[in-house]
Amino acid sequence: MKGELTESEFQEIIRRRSNGEINFPQFLEELSQQGINEYEIEVATGQATYRGGHSEFKTDSQVSLVISDEFNRNKALEAIANISLPFLDFLKEMAGAGIVTYRVYIREKKVIYIGIREEKLEEQLKV
Repeated sequence: MKGELTESEFQEIIRRRSNGEINFPQFLEELSQQGINEYEIEVATGQATYRGGHSEFKTDSQVSLVISDEFNRNKALEAIANISLPFLDFLKEMAGAGIVTYRVYIREKKVIYIGIREEKLEEQLKV
């Protein structure tokens, strides 16, 4: 692990992922190498908070979605299975399934999706 991650280094990783220069497994690896252990996505806005031992970075909001007031486990599982969706389309599917937020635990390669009434879905990443 290098020293503390700067805002510009962090933004460069995000830019490269957004432009498709690195794939999802490479993205997670780069974040991990820079000391980022987890991140959380707010589905309604697309805002992400990345956390490491010594740093925290937030991205800007990207959308304004309405979260369904009904949690639909099957719909959420379908969206998760179709992970190749573009990010904003994935968020729309998650919002429609009643998912409020999700947390990615990089080292554990695990994601926990949290529904409108604190329902939880856990997924082991295959990266």
